[in-house]
Amino acid sequence: MREDSGMAEIPKLIFDTSAINELAKDADVRAITEGICVAYHVGITETVLSEIVADPDEARRNSRLDVLKRLLGCGECVMPFHRIIEAHAKAYQENPKEYDWRKLEVRFREAENEIARQEFLHTLSAETLAHNRKAEDDFSELFANARPHFQKIFEDGKERPSLAEVAKILVREGGAHFEIAADLYERAVGKRPSNDAIKDFVERCPPFKALIMALCFSQYDICIRKENAPRLGRAGRQDMFSSLFLPYCRVFVTNDEGQYKALKAVADLTGLETTIMMYPDFKSGLIGLKA
Repeated sequence: MREDSGMAEIPKLIFDTSAINELAKDADVRAITEGICVAYHVGITETVLSEIVADPDEARRNSRLDVLKRLLGCGECVMPFHRIIEAHAKAYQENPKEYDWRKLEVRFREAENEIARQEFLHTLSAETLAHNRKAEDDFSELFANARPHFQKIFEDGKERPSLAEVAKILVREGGAHFEIAADLYERAVGKRPSNDAIKDFVERCPPFKALIMALCFSQYDICIRKENAPRLGRAGRQDMFSSLFLPYCRVFVTNDEGQYKALKAVADLTGLETTIMMYPDFKSGLIGLKA
């Protein structure tokens, strides 16, 4: 799946797991999927697939997998986020001058085959659930442990900066998330990038930049936001890592209001034109378009 690069092309659409869940329960699921296949090319992320596989309810798992199978008729699976990062970093490392993120293919054919045949998915349910829970717990603990240190900075009533201001500080040279970006790049290619190289790579690789901005969002919402201030959005691991897929679609649909708010913030920080929609609004627009 490549990014949506031209108005003449069929626009690309990605659902998160909450939207797939809602679609599967919708009485109009068949008509909606038919309409989707007329209007869009669909990307099915590995994140969605893993969350569906992790569902211990077999009947519910099957209904969601049936929806994914229908959507494969007008789409394709997208590689896991860590493989996408690795592919882009290696491509940039090999030839920085000629690097173009749009040229990298991120289709995940193995997942497509498994959705179609379902030879192993159900046997991996318990294992996938345990893995996802541990990864989510580790992610939450990382930021929860850091929160007291950040809150102490503002004990004297010092005015707290905005999310955009904090993001600029975190991603500039010497900032914590500048170093995280360099760490992720090094892990992918086995070589530490220069400061100039990582700055260039972040700016020229929107999927990578979106992920870094998502981590900035999590840092702010969990660690820096006032105790009694409303959450800016949901900042869980799966939700935030889904940000990497935003540049690969024209429309991203969720049924989770926290996810909606978080991804809109990340899209703004990254400078993306991707439209983030709640499922009911997407359905209403699709039915209206079809009519």
